[in-house]
Amino acid sequence: MNRLWVIAYDIEDDATRRLVHDMLKDHGQRVQFSVFECWLDMDALQTLRERIREELGDGDRVRWYPLCHRCRQTVQWQGEGARAQDDGYYLV
Repeated sequence: MNRLWVIAYDIEDDATRRLVHDMLKDHGQRVQFSVFECWLDMDALQTLRERIREELGDGDRVRWYPLCHRCRQTVQWQGEGARAQDDGYYLV
């Protein structure tokens, strides 16, 4: 089951920051300069966290905020932006 995660990062090195950005871009949408909203199941979450952890330097920080169904419905923003889109579901 997928869950919406808000992932924020503060990374000092430009190359590492670009690498983390590209990893997160593959899993979700950027909503702020260093903030992504990603729909992840537990396997994808663990894999992504491990991949990012391997790249971080001593002064780097990444925060992971899970949003429950009710919480994600109350997300608010000002200025440009939109609510994160739910992943589509396919029945086979």
